[in-house]
Amino acid sequence: MNIKKRQDELFLTVGIIGCFILLLGVTHTPAQKYYVVGSSLLLLTSIHFKLIYFIALEIILMAGHGAILLGIGSTLQLALPVLLCIQLLSFYFLSGQLNNIFLLIGIAGIAVLSIGFAYENQWIFFIGSMSIAIYAFYTTYKGRPITLLWAILNTLFALIAILKLAF
Repeated sequence: MNIKKRQDELFLTVGIIGCFILLLGVTHTPAQKYYVVGSSLLLLTSIHFKLIYFIALEIILMAGHGAILLGIGSTLQLALPVLLCIQLLSFYFLSGQLNNIFLLIGIAGIAVLSIGFAYENQWIFFIGSMSIAIYAFYTTYKGRPITLLWAILNTLFALIAILKLAF
């Protein structure tokens, strides 16, 4: 087995562990520590596979959760991820890569998910998770199978949010 394939398997495993930690965080209060650790592991995975959107996703979520952990106030907890999403949108626009609706849905999903985390609103959390899942499924369809990790994770987050609303 070649080294590249072993590295890919290692970072896939790291990402799966990160997903489990994030899902574990849903069941604990406060969950921010779990979210920071899980996002950090998914960040390593996205860096290894050179997935720009998912690198930004994990950094933005880590910044938002870090703001919550530091207790810097709900206004900054909201503003920080939203401003980072605007910066991400600007990057894609200026680099000429803002070329499909799915990317716009994904970037908006990061902002909405961050707002859902900051205000612990399940409807907003659901919409953000579904938006990210839609983009992740799209990138999987376009030939990046590793993004199925984020597609499944965010679909599970959306289902959990709906279940919390229902019960």
